[in-house]
Amino acid sequence: MTSPHQAAISVSQYWALPGPSRFAAELSHALESSGTLVVRIDASHITGLRHAVRDALSSACPVPERVEFVDLDEGSHLESEVGHHFGRATLSAMEFATWSSLPRTTIVLTPRTVRARERCRAYVAEVAAEQSLGRKYSTRLVVIWNAGDDPLVPSAPCVVGFDGTLSPDEMHAYVTLRMVGQRGPGTTSLARHLVTEFAGADAMLAEELIQLSHEELLQLPESLARVTPRESRRSPGRSPELAHQNSIDTLQDWHRSRSQGPDAAAAAGRIYSMYWRACVRSLLPWLEERRRPVIDLLRPSLEDYLSPTKGVWKKVNPWRQHETRDVPIDDLEFNDIVAMAHYRADPFSPVEPEAQRLVEGCRRAKRVRDALAHLRRPEVGDIERMVRVFDGAIG
Repeated sequence: MTSPHQAAISVSQYWALPGPSRFAAELSHALESSGTLVVRIDASHITGLRHAVRDALSSACPVPERVEFVDLDEGSHLESEVGHHFGRATLSAMEFATWSSLPRTTIVLTPRTVRARERCRAYVAEVAAEQSLGRKYSTRLVVIWNAGDDPLVPSAPCVVGFDGTLSPDEMHAYVTLRMVGQRGPGTTSLARHLVTEFAGADAMLAEELIQLSHEELLQLPESLARVTPRESRRSPGRSPELAHQNSIDTLQDWHRSRSQGPDAAAAAGRIYSMYWRACVRSLLPWLEERRRPVIDLLRPSLEDYLSPTKGVWKKVNPWRQHETRDVPIDDLEFNDIVAMAHYRADPFSPVEPEAQRLVEGCRRAKRVRDALAHLRRPEVGDIERMVRVFDGAIG
């Protein structure tokens, strides 16, 4: 399994993306007008969230403000934890709400257990009730609430939600930046597209996939067994406006596909469609770019082979065997080369070793394209052999 110490989200790149930066702007705006605010998180963990909250507070505050983060565990005494930052043994919700000494202080609570969340919910309700009277005091209360652990969000005047997921365009941009200079296999971008597709909307999963070798990426989805198991990063009860409709929980689908459950086949179909999409987006353009160079390298052998027909291939109509179509050398496709090599009466069989390797590469290319045309994942061996042959010949 990939080590959690190896895989880490790039905070600067993640928070610069439109979705996360839009949440940060929304949070900053909410902090300008609310003394009690809940940040509802529909994810198990979002890297850099505290930095985002601190930056939002800095943007929202016209004067210097003290910001204190307080984590609440099972044995934490909330009033004591808050009071510590005000030089008091304890500070009740009423005292916190009416505190008037400067500098203005924001307390950011993060409850981590059931008991801590119960105490936090009551504390927030009391603070919000007092602040609703309209008086201006020098305190602000912010709660980071994980809705996946407890969907009953504290009652507060303002709730800002964020699920941490990325849209397909954002994930493509994130993975591209994280994998700059990394290609593979060979000169293809298949590895990068596989990470983008299998990561879905989950930046942390993208980072864990980036840690895999090219060989392991090509063996997806089986390589998902090496990824650290964890619960879904998105809460089943998240609000629809936070959910990306095209995101799929890859790890859950992977485990479903290996079970005997009624939805195993559907989950397997979704998983293998990710591989197919990655191949379509990376290999088809790559093949189109190499068709002409491959034909040019085969041109001397093709001119010898097609000399009886004045340099054109009489391509037989598969549905009307008596009909043919003239195809000049420049218009030949990989499957045409393979068809010539399989022509029983006079097979195309060049004697030069390099040309023979190119014909083998065309066979592999045909298999890859045929699989993609039928919505199937190509065989890894066909992909690797095709890339080696064409990269070796074209450079």
